[in-house]
Amino acid sequence: MSQSSRPMYAYVGSFVMPTPGAHDGLRVFRVDSETGALTPVSSHIPGLNVGSFALDPQRGVIYVTDEVASTLEFREQHQVAGGGGGRIFAFTIDRATGDLSELGHWPSYGTQPAGIALHPSGKFLVVSHFTNRTTTTTQITGTAQLGFTISPRYDDATTVLFPIDAIGRIGAPCDIHIHTPTSPPSCLHSITLFPTSTNDNNTFYLECDMLQEKLLTFTLTDKPPLLRIHASHATPKGSGPRYSAFHPTLPVFYVNYEYYPIIETFTYQSDGSFASLSKVEVLPSAEELEASYPPPEGKVLLSDLKVHLGGGFVYTLVRGYNVLSVFRVDHTTGALERIQTVGLMGGVSPKGCAVSPDGRFMYVALAVSGLVQVWRVQDENGGRLVFTGSTVSVPRPGAVLVLEI
Repeated sequence: MSQSSRPMYAYVGSFVMPTPGAHDGLRVFRVDSETGALTPVSSHIPGLNVGSFALDPQRGVIYVTDEVASTLEFREQHQVAGGGGGRIFAFTIDRATGDLSELGHWPSYGTQPAGIALHPSGKFLVVSHFTNRTTTTTQITGTAQLGFTISPRYDDATTVLFPIDAIGRIGAPCDIHIHTPTSPPSCLHSITLFPTSTNDNNTFYLECDMLQEKLLTFTLTDKPPLLRIHASHATPKGSGPRYSAFHPTLPVFYVNYEYYPIIETFTYQSDGSFASLSKVEVLPSAEELEASYPPPEGKVLLSDLKVHLGGGFVYTLVRGYNVLSVFRVDHTTGALERIQTVGLMGGVSPKGCAVSPDGRFMYVALAVSGLVQVWRVQDENGGRLVFTGSTVSVPRPGAVLVLEI
């Protein structure tokens, strides 16, 4: 892997739940292409609770989810204490400095917008919602003859399709898929575009429903409803599917589970069908964990999942043990082999990570520690990671995006 010849910038979002307005927005950093170190450039939108990013490289626009259940704008407009859902922000990138300018923001039409994906044509965005699991209203049903029932009413769990105009602004939704009401509702944590998707109707999205424990595929059609569920795949009970990530060249994708310490590899076809290929443990054996790592701080929960841009490695973060695990990818099948599990130098609660575009650095956001760490990918040591010693302070960092400009 060679050093990038183009300027690189990192975009780091703060994430705090569930307090509305207590978040610290979005920060921009310049990346030292030799060392990977981060230098602050600017900060934007105090109060923004960044869930995830989507990049439109053609327009030079970054889309950001404001993952909240309610906004001050909505509460003031309607004179209510809560409700209304989150927002989607669009920022244009200054190609000379890497800095951002807000293009606009719009309601997401759901609570806690968590996942976001761009259509290959650049004409649409799809947004998934984690959904507020706190009861928002009380519903009375029934009759005097049959009896009355008091029931909780949860927010609708939605997957929303937005149009995008020529300069990257978001329009009113052109379709909203309201998932079957459940108690509590679906938690749609992430949504990812199939790499085989094209500008025509052969477009598929993969969505992880943590609470209902299933993987959903959506297809985009040219007749209403535009968003249609294509397939549903049940995941292990109690697993909580969290993130998916596609291999850049092989017809496989990977899924990690918040409550189940494995990564599952799936093969897929161009028609959107998929099947499980293999599973790999994320952590070492219990004996090795006890001998080599401190006892977990709280629950052991998986967070981010990333594939190296070259396709040779997969990474996932583990909270509780506060470690990062590295997996080698079989270049023929796409199956995984764990080659490293490394402690994060005392850092607590790894939330998000990103690989630099030149493939030489890994950035890890430690939410409770308030740090972003810089790790180097060692070509000479089979792709394992080594800490560079470089960190930067960010209040409650979560999502990370690193770009070449």
